[in-house]
Amino acid sequence: MKVAVEEINAAGGLLGKKVELKVYDGQSDINKYPQYAQKAALNDRVVMVQGALSGAAREATRPVLRKYKIPFIYGSFYEGGLCEKNTFCVNTGGNQQVVPLLEWSFKNLGKKLYYIASDYNAPRNFGIWNHVMAKREGGQVLADDYYPLDVTDFTAAIAKIQAAKPDVVHSCLVGGPAMSFYRQWAAAGMLKKIPIISIVFAAGNEHEVLAPEETDGVIVAYNYFQELDTPKNKEFLAKVEAVAGKNHPYINGEVFGGYSGVMLWAEAVKRAGSFEREAVLAALESSIRWEGPAGVMTTDGPTHNTTQDVHIIKVENRVWSLIEKKEQIPPDTYGGKCNVFTNPNQTDFLMPQI
Repeated sequence: MKVAVEEINAAGGLLGKKVELKVYDGQSDINKYPQYAQKAALNDRVVMVQGALSGAAREATRPVLRKYKIPFIYGSFYEGGLCEKNTFCVNTGGNQQVVPLLEWSFKNLGKKLYYIASDYNAPRNFGIWNHVMAKREGGQVLADDYYPLDVTDFTAAIAKIQAAKPDVVHSCLVGGPAMSFYRQWAAAGMLKKIPIISIVFAAGNEHEVLAPEETDGVIVAYNYFQELDTPKNKEFLAKVEAVAGKNHPYINGEVFGGYSGVMLWAEAVKRAGSFEREAVLAALESSIRWEGPAGVMTTDGPTHNTTQDVHIIKVENRVWSLIEKKEQIPPDTYGGKCNVFTNPNQTDFLMPQI
């Protein structure tokens, strides 16, 4: 977000004004998110809020911003299904990551899938997508295996996977437990035997923390990865280096959402000729097309999500390489149920149907 703001201000700002970035540290404490959302709205009188990385943080934040009519840009990839007038999701939704990844996996790795995941709302929603895609592609989900976030010993889980003999393991484990799983999976000699796919691996740069012999061959799907070989991405990385220095952390798809969210919002402000909520939301709903480091992104009015490219990539020796590019995947409308034009008061989630 800081890179985006500095880029905007270097080009003269927006509507003759400089953009100021105010940062609130939620400290991974869900109780702080509604407090800071209220402070941003009432004390600091912001014109837009972006952040609240996790699903739980997002759900603690958006009711407050809706109440005070402050546009909320959600920059994290997520399970999909969020359909709300006051919120715009600029990263990938569930269908934009898991659908292309599972299409590729069922075609190239085999039909028998074993799902292991952390036990909270997003992985369970992604778990539904496994069954949707298995039905569509003639595959089979052998198990839905969920673990609390504090589990670190996966010995029994690995034994269950070995006994099931899947063609592929789909991992949606997050945080510290995920690190433990990948280490134990490799230590059991499984990394070269059964391929792993994931839509969350490397969101926390796990591939840079873990050793290559613990991660080589993992396949993921993201809109952005740092190794993208395009002129726009080279320009972007030069801007990141100018702001954050040469030794900045790896820029992944999760981080990229911070940049793309601000840039799409800026395009909306310019089109609207205003910072006012209704004008900016109307502009975002008018199919804003922006070409950035990850390719073309276009805002989708009815769903308040975005159409974008998704890249299926594989890690070897901590470097990601492109397997396949899926171009311009639109957001899911959930059978037409997600439409803020016909239902502007909708604020809940929609779930994929098996």
